[in-house]
Amino acid sequence: MKYLVVLFGALWLAACGAAETTRPDFRTALDAHLAAIAAKDFDAYKPTVTSGEDLHLIFPDGSVIETTQGVFDFHEEWFADSNWRMDPDVVKVMEGEDMAAALLKYDYRDTPEGDPRASWLILVFGLENGQWRLIHDQNTRIIQQTSSEDV
Repeated sequence: MKYLVVLFGALWLAACGAAETTRPDFRTALDAHLAAIAAKDFDAYKPTVTSGEDLHLIFPDGSVIETTQGVFDFHEEWFADSNWRMDPDVVKVMEGEDMAAALLKYDYRDTPEGDPRASWLILVFGLENGQWRLIHDQNTRIIQQTSSEDV
């Protein structure tokens, strides 16, 4: 009987531990983050971002926003502009136990008819209270070369 109690206790603890380590699907979180940006929906964007104060957003020109509140302020203003378009393509997804990242390539236009500017985008997410949340946003402009003489 003592053996059965120990066995059931061990199984119960294993089941509880397994429930605690169940991770949410990263791709679902990434898609929600990108959909919020495409929809210019700040209320949908905000819960995809860390609740911590340290979030870096690095722009293609190298300028940086270093706080979560600064990133929120930027996105509220950016989302208010109805003219820009951003067309991202997910190139690669990398997942770890408590961190995940996505490499994207995107074209950005200031207006729907504007010339596109291509950039790479790395979005790094951390697992925070059972949810994937953005913890770093890095953009790098892709310089288009027109001929071999430009190399």
